[in-house]
Amino acid sequence: MSEEYQDSLKDTRRTCKYGVSCYQKNPEHHKQFKHPPPSKTKTGKKGTNNRFEPYRKTKNNKHEATIQNDDESTISDNLVTETLGEAKKLEGIAKNTLDLKDNINSEEKPKTSIERGLEESKGELTSASEKTDDSNKYLIKSDSISYHDKDADKSVIKNCFLVDMPEDFYSFYEFLSEMESIEKLLSGVNLQLIGPYELFLGKLPILEDKDLYLVHWRFFYDVPEFQAVLKKKGKSEFHIGYFRDDPKEKPVFLARNDSSVDCTITPISENIFGAVYWYLQNEKKTSPFIAVACQKLIDKLKKWAEEKKYSLDEYNIKKRMQKTVCRTFHHAGIVVPYNKKTQLGYRKLVESDNNIKKMFKSLKEAKSQEQKDKILSELQPVITFASIAMDECDFGTGLEAGVALFCSGIKELENSALRNLEVAYTLLNREEFSKIVQVHMKHRRKGPDMSILSESK
Repeated sequence: MSEEYQDSLKDTRRTCKYGVSCYQKNPEHHKQFKHPPPSKTKTGKKGTNNRFEPYRKTKNNKHEATIQNDDESTISDNLVTETLGEAKKLEGIAKNTLDLKDNINSEEKPKTSIERGLEESKGELTSASEKTDDSNKYLIKSDSISYHDKDADKSVIKNCFLVDMPEDFYSFYEFLSEMESIEKLLSGVNLQLIGPYELFLGKLPILEDKDLYLVHWRFFYDVPEFQAVLKKKGKSEFHIGYFRDDPKEKPVFLARNDSSVDCTITPISENIFGAVYWYLQNEKKTSPFIAVACQKLIDKLKKWAEEKKYSLDEYNIKKRMQKTVCRTFHHAGIVVPYNKKTQLGYRKLVESDNNIKKMFKSLKEAKSQEQKDKILSELQPVITFASIAMDECDFGTGLEAGVALFCSGIKELENSALRNLEVAYTLLNREEFSKIVQVHMKHRRKGPDMSILSESK
């Protein structure tokens, strides 16, 4: 043993699992944990990334392996205790970390999410391919249900969709109500009110299973942050909705997506008037047969927006990027509590977006199970390191990984996407989003008609 290693044995502080290879920059971490060198000198490989060196496989002698196994449980528990203390400084968002137990027997010793992630992720990637397609079992026949009263209290929307709608949402319907038949008016410009707006149209069904509201008009690539309220009529999958970073806060902007094309969520405007104005301007150019109808509605909308002081300007994406920790696969970015000084709250994924996209592409094109297994094994470090990051209070990393897996649209990755998003949303105190993604994954479908009714009223 080296003298440094012998000295470290006399240090009464707890031992950091990663030793001298620890990449934590938080001074509080270094005060509470010692970082001893390895008992025997090891020659490192040139060009390796020291940040993740502790997780790479190395050939250890039996004595070293015994020491590691004996200390593993204690170190993992200490790591969770230490990270809980750090997380409380981030507005207490990690208060329930120790309660996140996935089907652990009460008589068994609790495991950290690192340990659970390593065990469970071994089988979750391939097990998803065995899921049966039950996406149609929940569709309800419209002639077998009744509907909410169109004059019902606004609280119905919150009870059904778990989020409050902003003032411009209600103001837009008020604007439409002052004209001719709303549905006829919007149909003339190829638009349709969906989701929460169906309450005012008398088309929101009364359901015993309230979970189904969470997938009512939720398109294939709609992450929990995105709530659709308008769509282009017919077989188009183009839709417009509110995007919010936190379910308890107001939406940040209105955005658009076409789930028949990709997962991209593109910001349009800060309010629905600006979003519809943008839509009408573009539709007028691409659909000459309805150009006159579009222009008439544009003129009325501009007048109302001016009177009510709603801006029609496009959303400033540069302003948004200053607040996000990463762009994410859907390009709308994510915002999470992040301490720039201690760099606590987010770290980059172990692989670049381009490399992950290449692996997704290869997985989609794989023709044999052997090929799929090879690619899945290459993806596994992304999932494993994201789990480790969340244990160390970098919750944004777990959210980014979950969004990437979700946006891949690959069935073999759905279990991993769900697991990352559930944990990340819970640690971020965004439980409503966690509930939404659970139901969405259970009933995820493709297509233009995302109503929960088998026949539209």
